[in-house]
Amino acid sequence: MYSISIIVPAYNCGKYLADCLDSIIAQSIGVENLEVIIVNDASTDNTGDIIDEYCEKHSNFKAIHLTENVGAAYGPRNIALDRVTSEYVMFLDGDDTFCPTACEVLYDEIISSGANMVFGRYWRVYDDVKIKSYSPYDSTDNDIKSYLRFSRFADAVWSKIVYYIFYGFSRPYREKIVIDDVSQYPEILKIMPSLWARIYRRDVIVGFPPLIMGEDFNFILDVYSRGKIVFLNTEFITNYHIRFDGELSITKNITPQMLLDLIKSYRTAVEQCNQYSFKKYGKIINLFLSFYIYLLRQADLSAGEKKILLGEISLIDEHYRNRGLIGHVIVRALKFFAR
Repeated sequence: MYSISIIVPAYNCGKYLADCLDSIIAQSIGVENLEVIIVNDASTDNTGDIIDEYCEKHSNFKAIHLTENVGAAYGPRNIALDRVTSEYVMFLDGDDTFCPTACEVLYDEIISSGANMVFGRYWRVYDDVKIKSYSPYDSTDNDIKSYLRFSRFADAVWSKIVYYIFYGFSRPYREKIVIDDVSQYPEILKIMPSLWARIYRRDVIVGFPPLIMGEDFNFILDVYSRGKIVFLNTEFITNYHIRFDGELSITKNITPQMLLDLIKSYRTAVEQCNQYSFKKYGKIINLFLSFYIYLLRQADLSAGEKKILLGEISLIDEHYRNRGLIGHVIVRALKFFAR
C-alpha cells in the first residue's frame, strides 16, 4: 500500500513535465511510497512520450492516455480519483513542482492529527521573482499583495488601500492552526484554493465539478465542510509557476464558456457557504467577483451570451446574503457590465 497517491493532470506541458515528475521522485518521503497517476488529456506535443518514459522507469508511475481532450483539469483529476489505491491524495499540475519535503510534511501531519485535510503555503514563481503565498497569519508581503503587475500609481492604491478593504489586517503570527469548524476561522477562506499545496483523505473527496475554471474553489469549500483541517503556516509545499510564454495578458484566453463556468463556480461557492454556515465569506467572494468584472469588460460577447451570464449573476444576487455594502456594489456592477 502506498502512503500517498499523487494525481498529475497533463496537457501539452512537455517543456515542464520532466521537472514536475523529477520533483516527485526527489521527495524526502521516498518515491517508493508514492503512487503517481499521470493523466494525459490528449496532448498534441511530446507530453505522452515523457509520461511513458517515466512509467517505464518507475513501476509506481501509472499512465492514463485520453483519446479525446476534456479541455480542463477537472476531467483528468476525476478519472484518476477512480484509480487511486492510497487513503491519502495529493494533486500536482504538470507544469509545477513540489518542494523537496512536501509529501513527508503533509503526510506526517495528517496521520498524527487525524485531519481530513492538511495544507501549507506555496511559492508563486515568475521568471525573475519568487513570492510567498498569502496567509492571514503572516504580515509580510505575499503574492496577493505583490504579484499583480500594475502601474506605479495603481500598485500603490492596491497595496495600501484596496488590499486591506478585501483582506483586512493580518492576525497574530502562528505556526500551525487546527480547525474543527471553519465558521470559527473565517479568515482561512481568504487563502486561495491551492489544491496542489494540500493532502486529503480520499474518503472526504467527492470529486470536481465539470467546470473549465473555478472548480478548485468549489472542491476546497466542500472539503472545508467535512470536519477537521490543519493549516501549516511555515511550510511551503509547491512551486506554482506563472508562465507567460511571451504573452502577459489573460484576456487572450477569455472565452464565453470560460466566463460562464467561472460565474457558475462563484454562484455555487455562495450557495456552498450558505449551506455550510460559513461566516464572513464576503471578502473572498467579493474579491473573486471584482476580478470577474475585469474579465467581463475585456470579453467580446454576443447579446445571447450576455443574457446567459446575467441569469447566473442574478442567482448570485438572490443567494448572496453575506455580501455587505461592498458586495452589494460589486453585484450591481456585474449586472451593469453583463447587459
